[in-house]
Amino acid sequence: MLVALLLLVPVGAAMQVVLSAHLDDRTQTQAIVVLEPAQYWGDPRPVLRARLEHAAQLYDEGVAPVVIVTGPQRRAQDDRRILQQGGVPDRDIVSFDTGADTVGTLRIIAGVMRDLGWSSATIVTDGAHAARAAATASALGIDAHLSPTATGPGASLTSEYVGREVAALIRHHALTRWSLQQVVPTPA
Repeated sequence: MLVALLLLVPVGAAMQVVLSAHLDDRTQTQAIVVLEPAQYWGDPRPVLRARLEHAAQLYDEGVAPVVIVTGPQRRAQDDRRILQQGGVPDRDIVSFDTGADTVGTLRIIAGVMRDLGWSSATIVTDGAHAARAAATASALGIDAHLSPTATGPGASLTSEYVGREVAALIRHHALTRWSLQQVVPTPA
């Protein structure tokens, strides 16, 4: 029985990662949050560009009235330029110098959302990362809607990327989740 349970955990996590990668929830929210890509190998800028272009498309479709860009401030001007080229007015772009990982970044965004009285956000990231991003956002109280990039760099569900995210999702559910406190209050 224990062996069966130990086998089901990674299979269930893999299913969650793969299924979340194919979600494209275009429900109206209060903000579109573009998560900064991790840098494992190579240049993360093409991956970020694909995410920003996807966010601009969501903005154009009326998914949310503001786009929040995360990551270091040194890239904020480039990010703004890409979003503006996609039709997002400068007044509707907000950038935050955020944490070095998904938890740190979403913790900062959750604090901003709480301070503004917002509760819902559309999360833009890569497909394989979507499940963990949604789990983290939900743990922080964000009503998270997923719209991962479907094309471009970082959108492929490679076995390496899925495997890394399955391990990270299991770690999130087993350890990280229990250290997170809800930041965004549940709407009345």
